[in-house]
Formats: sequence, structure tokens, C-alpha cells
Amino acid sequence: MTPYPSHYSAKRGRRASSVGPGLGLSGYAPDPYRRPGGITVKFRLKGGYRQGISLNEATDSIRLSRSVAYSLHDLAPDVRGRITLKVRWAGFRSLTYEIPVSTDYDGYVNLQSLARRVARAIVHFMSSNAIALSWDRVVLHRLEEITPGVWIPVLTTH
Repeated sequence: MTPYPSHYSAKRGRRASSVGPGLGLSGYAPDPYRRPGGITVKFRLKGGYRQGISLNEATDSIRLSRSVAYSLHDLAPDVRGRITLKVRWAGFRSLTYEIPVSTDYDGYVNLQSLARRVARAIVHFMSSNAIALSWDRVVLHRLEEITPGVWIPVLTTH
């Protein structure tokens, strides 16, 4: 036994890199450089001047602008590759949908298929709540992240 503290006998604390929350249930490891709710997925027609696409355009698989490419890490899907979409409309009960996220050959999210799947969920929401609007009048502008893996669509009508 040594009369002075030895670096071999002292209990070492854990390093910050070895301590962490892990992946959890969502399969998403928190990124320390990314603030929660900071990502928005914007939808815009290829060569178009206006922001947003109508639900009719989204269900017809119109080509979208790829000025910004999103990776799977950006959307933070769960371990099954799905994001949660919360659809809210004033005066109606909100509904939650699970939307599968697919990637292109280059590893980035396919925006056309994401927009089509989101539009189908919104159309289902409108029909289940008996909202009588034409699909051409409802415009999907963007998806906003409220928590990692949970998104809400920003919609307008005209």
C-alpha cells in the first residue's frame, strides 16, 4: 500500500465522449451541433418561382427542385426508416401518420416520394374530417421538425 495517492489506485471519472444517451428508441443519436426543431424541408417545383406545391401536384409526382438535398440524418427517421407526421387543422382533431422515407441512389432523401406520401396523409386527414376543399387549393409549403423524427406540415389555402 502506498502512503500517497497513486494514479493506478484512484478511481478515474468517465470521459465525456463515453457518456451519452445512446440511440434510444428512435434510432437517432442527438447531434450536439444541431438545435432541435431547426430543420425545415421545403417543397418547390423544379424551375418554379413560387414556394410550395399543391396537393394535386404532389400526388401527381411533379418534379421538385433539388437545390437543397436532405440526408436521412437530417430527417431523423426511426429504426424502421419512418418519420412521424402530425397533421393539425384549426377546429379539428390532429392525426398522426407514419411516413416511410426513401433515398435516391446518391443517399439523399427522394423529395418527390416524400411529398407524395405527405400529400396522401393530408388528403386522408381532410377526407376523414370532412374538410371539403379542392386539392388544388391546399398548398404544402414545408415540413417543420418539432422533435427529432416528428414533423408538422405547413399548409395554406387559396
